Amino acid sequence: MKHRIGIDIGGTNTDAVLIDETNQIVAHAKASTTEDIAIGFQQALKKLLVQNREVEIEAVIVGTTHATNAILQRKGLYRVGVIRIAGQRPESPPPCYGWPKELSQEILSGYATVDGGFECHGSPIRKLNEKQLEQSYRQLIQNGAESIAVIGVFSPMNAEHELLAASIIGQISDIPITLSHQIGGVGYLERENSSILNAALKKVMETGFAKLQNICHGLGLNCPLLITQNNGSRISLQEATDHPILTISAGPTNSFVGASQLTGHKDAIIVDIGGTSTDIGLIKGGSFRRSLNVSSIGGVKLNFPMPDVVSLAIGGGSLIERAPIKVRPRSVGREIARRAQCFGGAELTLTDLAVAAGHLKIGENQKVEISRQDALPILQHVIQTIEENIALLDGADLPVVLVGGGAAVLPYRLLSDRYLIPENAHVANALGAALSRISGTVDKIISLTDQESALNILRQEAVELAIAKGAAPETIAISDVQIIPYHYVPNNMARVILTAHGNQ
Repeated sequence: MKHRIGIDIGGTNTDAVLIDETNQIVAHAKASTTEDIAIGFQQALKKLLVQNREVEIEAVIVGTTHATNAILQRKGLYRVGVIRIAGQRPESPPPCYGWPKELSQEILSGYATVDGGFECHGSPIRKLNEKQLEQSYRQLIQNGAESIAVIGVFSPMNAEHELLAASIIGQISDIPITLSHQIGGVGYLERENSSILNAALKKVMETGFAKLQNICHGLGLNCPLLITQNNGSRISLQEATDHPILTISAGPTNSFVGASQLTGHKDAIIVDIGGTSTDIGLIKGGSFRRSLNVSSIGGVKLNFPMPDVVSLAIGGGSLIERAPIKVRPRSVGREIARRAQCFGGAELTLTDLAVAAGHLKIGENQKVEISRQDALPILQHVIQTIEENIALLDGADLPVVLVGGGAAVLPYRLLSDRYLIPENAHVANALGAALSRISGTVDKIISLTDQESALNILRQEAVELAIAKGAAPETIAISDVQIIPYHYVPNNMARVILTAHGNQ
């Protein structure tokens, strides 16, 4: 009997689960997430394998909130230089317009606009000015750019200038490059936002995930190492490194899938509380609800479909200010056992409040420099913040399932009977990763003049992609079709995102 391993690398802990062919948890293990995430990954995986030496493993599947946490905490990101290919030479609004100030200051190192780009019907506005491009690139490097995002006008309709720009820059250096036509749809500003974030997040993937395959081999695992993406399916490590933004909501996606499996609830609101962040979302019919068109993360508007998730900078390791009451966006994360007051550290965290309030037994209560009387109002404030965001979802009568290692920080006596915590709630994310499916996704801009014929061609392409990745043909179904029309573009053009899912 073949088994799968699912691993969730959170901001605080790394959890691993082993599931059998019936999708039941056989064993689970936990390790602290380390600064070099490969160490925590190795520790959790090794613990799991020691318990199950004779089991045949068909895949190790990793999910992570690493990318989300990097954005929410504004750290571990590349400085990004932005090159706009736009013959109209627009200077307003600038890149990162409308972003939280702290995030844009952390990421954006500068930008330049060069001649080129295309009209909505695919004809060039101007020829790409290669001299301008090279000069702009060199200036951005001098200004501290560590990664480059190239955004061409209507590049999803014609990617020629973006590809040429990448070739020219690639001849000068091996700096990481993100091309916007590979990231999002026609909408310029949201596509630019997505590309800038992707360029910044490449540091997270390159520094954190490069060693994982070697660790698996060192532990005697010769099976594939895969990464979960936003739609609940798996991609290769190389795909995740090239396009880390595809993993940005993989953490909550996995928790939704895992929570549904643990509770048997096909309709519910899921609240996943980790050490660094809280993700809130909705499942209907066993599937997570998607944001169709414009989505957001960390206050940044994006233009590709993700789970409809509210991400809050609230977790078990969140730092607390008392005057005024405020949960800071920073978390002690993986250092909670050293820095939280209940463990002898100097920082007041949300976990310390739970200890002071008397409902969480961890560390030593006498070391926490806050009274129960002062802790409870702050916890109530946190609960109120979470409930306000739950109220934004269309699920007033649905049960609320709390999962994640940080779920224990909330005093359940302050919550209604609507809330529940399933057994193994702390490994819901890792379970969701193990349950992820094989997918083939086609994302194209096409004419829908003959809509059914065009969609049938894309359906077949998606099925063939899923089969090529290892999905058994008899298990494949079309799981998602999104049609986003471009009302002001000729020939009835639309962006169609079509996904086929299957199992091995």
